[in-house]
Amino acid sequence: MKKILSAAAASICAVSALSSFSAVADSIKITPVYALFNKNDVNGSVVVTVPDKTTAEISILMDSPEGKAEPYYNFKALAGGSYSFDIEGRDNTDDDYRIYTLSVVLTGGQYNISSAPYTDTFTVPDVNDNPDSFVTLNYNLSVDDTFTGNSFDVTKKDNTRNIAVHLDSFMLGDIDGDGKISAADATAALIEYSARSTGQPTTLDARQLKSADVNKDGTIDASDATRILIYYSALSTDGNASWD
Repeated sequence: MKKILSAAAASICAVSALSSFSAVADSIKITPVYALFNKNDVNGSVVVTVPDKTTAEISILMDSPEGKAEPYYNFKALAGGSYSFDIEGRDNTDDDYRIYTLSVVLTGGQYNISSAPYTDTFTVPDVNDNPDSFVTLNYNLSVDDTFTGNSFDVTKKDNTRNIAVHLDSFMLGDIDGDGKISAADATAALIEYSARSTGQPTTLDARQLKSADVNKDGTIDASDATRILIYYSALSTDGNASWD
């Protein structure tokens, strides 16, 4: 059994030389792209678990006194994997700090999706003289078909984040699904209202109906179209658009 495990470890290390990762415990340790990374300063780790049927693009950027948004990790993850990223600890002072920002985008795979990016900002304190201080932040992603106005929902417990990415998410007011709210969306709401008023079949699918009902009264009418236009106008002028 030991020989088999040793052979497997050797095989993984060989792959590491080509693709910059190696197996550690039950996750795959990723090599940082940050040139000045010092493994002796590591005092934490981030573990990202990717759903079975979709790949992911994972990045970690770093703010420090030396620069902002500096690439720290950049990795394309395979479906169903668990990936570990070592993080250097630092003091929280003006001249010695590091603020890390994790970004995960689910893309491709059997779902053939490109999700909105999930981001989280964190720090890791520099207390290497205390072994119990090592912190591991876990990010577990899943995919579902829940109808929701959010691209994803997050539940938090201690150092674990469970991120449920919704395939059937929608943006309120974005009826045509092009990622923005415009006059075309207001027109779509009016066309749907006209169809309903004359007893014609609906012109929208289930997701579009959710998006069109901006006043959330359970029906699509001229007031929804008007509110979409008002929102679009505010967005186009001062950027302070609101559904309130």
